[in-house]
Amino acid sequence: MTTHGPLLHTRWLRFVSRNFHRLFSLRCAGETNPSQVAGEGMGDADDLFEYTSGRWIYNEPRRLAERHLVFNVDELKKAAATAVGRPVSEIRVIRKVAEGGFNRVFDISMKDGSSLLARLPYPSTMPRRLAVTSEVATLAFVRACGIPAPRVLGYSVHDNPVGVEYILMEKLPGRPIGDAWFSLPEKARLKVLHEIITLEAKLFANSLPASGSIYFAHDLPHGTPNVPLSDLEGLCIGPYANLRWWFNERASLDIDRGPHNDPCRVLQAPAEKELAWIQTYGKPRFPFQRAYRETLGYKKQDPEEHANSLLEYLQLAPYLAPTCPKLNLPILRHPDLQPNNIFISEDFKITGLIDWQHSLVLPMFLAAGIPRSFQNYGDEQSMYFIPPQLPKDLGTMDADEHAIACEQFRRRHVHFFYLGFTQKLNEPHSEALEQEFGLLTRRIFDNAGSPWEGLNTPLQVDIAQVSQNWSNIAAVRSDGSLPACPVVISEQDAQKRAALDDSLRNVDTELEQINGFLGVGSDGWISNELFEQAKERARSIRAEGLAAVDDDPWLRRMTEQHWPFDDYNEDE
Repeated sequence: MTTHGPLLHTRWLRFVSRNFHRLFSLRCAGETNPSQVAGEGMGDADDLFEYTSGRWIYNEPRRLAERHLVFNVDELKKAAATAVGRPVSEIRVIRKVAEGGFNRVFDISMKDGSSLLARLPYPSTMPRRLAVTSEVATLAFVRACGIPAPRVLGYSVHDNPVGVEYILMEKLPGRPIGDAWFSLPEKARLKVLHEIITLEAKLFANSLPASGSIYFAHDLPHGTPNVPLSDLEGLCIGPYANLRWWFNERASLDIDRGPHNDPCRVLQAPAEKELAWIQTYGKPRFPFQRAYRETLGYKKQDPEEHANSLLEYLQLAPYLAPTCPKLNLPILRHPDLQPNNIFISEDFKITGLIDWQHSLVLPMFLAAGIPRSFQNYGDEQSMYFIPPQLPKDLGTMDADEHAIACEQFRRRHVHFFYLGFTQKLNEPHSEALEQEFGLLTRRIFDNAGSPWEGLNTPLQVDIAQVSQNWSNIAAVRSDGSLPACPVVISEQDAQKRAALDDSLRNVDTELEQINGFLGVGSDGWISNELFEQAKERARSIRAEGLAAVDDDPWLRRMTEQHWPFDDYNEDE
């Protein structure tokens, strides 16, 4: 029975993907993008403690429980009033204005029209205390570097009358670009991109003494390793604050979380973290992404297989750091530079960058890269830095073809000019991006440190590619010799890994298309007003998908059991 997966490779998924134009019309014009957060329309009647900005078409109870946040509203008002030196009687109203995957944000308005923001992490947000204290210190650092960012007015991570951790901060002028980014006129888009690169250059010009995350030294628990910032009193580099170091049981592990002065240790420590987790908590499980399961024969994946890959990676890691000292300098980058986190004025001037939670300081060769919202990797023209042009026959295309062509041009345009402005305005980043195997190095580093959730293939593929390109990756010794690659992957094994990876990428593409037609995000999120429509579409997809495998009872049973849009046990 184990041959069903490879032989029938995601038959139901392909069927549904191919037949979408018959099954459903295109998404309604004006639908809410799944990445949107709650806007200004939220008022006093909305529940302050619950998530109300959208729904999930599967596993909704779990998502809502993660975002349930109870606190003392009156005490938060008192804390806000104290932070701005005003009596609490001057507070007019507190409103929820945004909520995402980690925090809820409230606008606290005064009777004179002024206001401030309160940002409260959910109880599920990790690492506790460090996530808040690192963000506070990071905001202080970036403001010192000349980056427009919110000024912190107060914060608390210990037991307090509010009952939860919080940050109080000023409101930035302007508005987030948000979904308007996708329809900005070309001139406005270039202006924003130019400013983004200018701001990034300020961070690249301020190298730091170690890799880790930024803190005020007095906020770190006694005895926590840290490296002081000599030119900014009170600030230091401490443990990594991004989520993967603290995800699930990883928070309880006694491991080296930094800071690190040696780029080799930066490369090794995340893999050591995953090895420690597997040794203590690892057990066979299905891939978290349910759509992968047919390709993998509906079999639970063995964490020991991933542990073996981690050990191989650790043998390769010492050779991945570049010999150029400049590329090893630790720098800070924004952890999620995307349109919702970029505030602009009416004339498209950037007024601030928000959401510095989980920020990292890494060696430049690892910190480099085009932010996800501005990259177009995988497109041949973008990869070869070809100036983008609209198709000559654009005027004769139908509406759907026209929209696809314009979006392709927009993606190429953003990628091209991000690189162009970086070459002109941020030379250190440009040099890091020009490293021939820089993308592979960053990818294998990312996959080695990513929390294991039942998928072994990505790291295996990266290891094979490093092995195959060893002569171009490893530095030549002083005597002119090339060190032998410590991990040898046969050509047959490399091809097998690549073929499986291609199959999984095809699943990604098809699933992304289905999510797009449903109007949901990768986690099933949908706006409140479109929830019922999306659920009905999902039910229809399910019926069609099961019908596509009706001739095979075993595959139908497996498809029902692992259907991607049903509620499921995420830890199975």
